[in-house]
Amino acid sequence: MSGTIWSKFFWSDWESDPNLRLCSLAAQGLWMRMLCIAAAHEPVGYVAIAGKGLEEAALARLAGCAETELGALLGELEQNRVFSRDRHGRIYSRRMTADARKARAARRNGLKGGNPSLSKERAFSPSDKRRARARDKAGDKTQSPDSQSPQAIDPSIENAPAFSSSASRDRNGKAPSGPGRPEQKWQRRRTHVDAANAIIEEINDRSRIAAGGEGAGRDVFLLPAIRAG
Repeated sequence: MSGTIWSKFFWSDWESDPNLRLCSLAAQGLWMRMLCIAAAHEPVGYVAIAGKGLEEAALARLAGCAETELGALLGELEQNRVFSRDRHGRIYSRRMTADARKARAARRNGLKGGNPSLSKERAFSPSDKRRARARDKAGDKTQSPDSQSPQAIDPSIENAPAFSSSASRDRNGKAPSGPGRPEQKWQRRRTHVDAANAIIEEINDRSRIAAGGEGAGRDVFLLPAIRAG
């Protein structure tokens, strides 16, 4: 006898098995005796000795019941699908054979130095790895420092990016010199006052346009310019 010495027995599974509960108490007792035989001999899970299925006479002797009684109890168990038979007609327990396969796989994995509890589990499935690679290519690229930091500002120049083309005119209403005209050798640095006056000039231009012009007979309220202190 080289089968299972001990194994876990889940009492709740036994009590909650509807197929088994449909059987009589005598049939349930016979099935427990058959499980003891299946656990103690090879292959584990089969009601067999040395790989050979048991005849009803031999099973009746091992179970301790009359052969005539055994036939009726076996028929009751088989009718309620408590056990199954393989192609050779051997009776086996579906639960016990599945547990035996898991135990063999765990032993093989343990001999190779792996964790038996992880023999059929992977930390990352192939689909998870593919999704991770797709995320890396699509949205997880490293950004350059320039894209994360604000634009550097030159402290020597007052920049007014919100100013329109009309605000770029000087205070006398003249457009700035074009590329064909010679540039001035010296230009006064723009100050906050110049930037504010440019905004006021743009607001006044829009007020004139909204009123229909100063010659349309409407009063146009203009903002005064700011004088540098």
